[in-house]
Amino acid sequence: MSRAVPQAPSPAVRRARAVLVVAGAGLVAFGGWTAWSTVPQGQWLSALTWLAGGVVVHDALLAPVAVCLGALLLPRVPPAWRAPLRGGLLAAGALAVLAVAQVAGAADRRHWSVVPQDPAVAITTAVLVIGAGVLLGVVVGVRRRRRGAAPPPSGRPGSTPPPR
Repeated sequence: MSRAVPQAPSPAVRRARAVLVVAGAGLVAFGGWTAWSTVPQGQWLSALTWLAGGVVVHDALLAPVAVCLGALLLPRVPPAWRAPLRGGLLAAGALAVLAVAQVAGAADRRHWSVVPQDPAVAITTAVLVIGAGVLLGVVVGVRRRRRGAAPPPSGRPGSTPPPR
């Protein structure tokens, strides 16, 4: 069985990637400068502890759960659902990390402006938006396949094991 050799990206794709890399680097620099200039000196230890905790939670909890879900769930769903579910699960994992911070901030707030809205409403809205994005991805993928367009890279044969 022969495997297709991946083609080099087109010049337009290379330019788009370069723009995204430069924009991302600029946003990282802006975030670093903002943190450096606004976090009071007395709070640096708790901020760094929070960041280190995020790495530990990712490596010990989120990454293994993502691998297990990918290995157990994705092969059992129709191919049209696989790529949208990958994106939805990734977004849900990021939402889980952000939700912890929002719920913790709301539970310990000393002033209403710290977390001005009910976290449950914000988190529920985000989950609904992620679900709508998954459904939209399925619809777009099915329409693309019906028109005979090439499947997206994540839909290549062999990219996911067949169901058992």
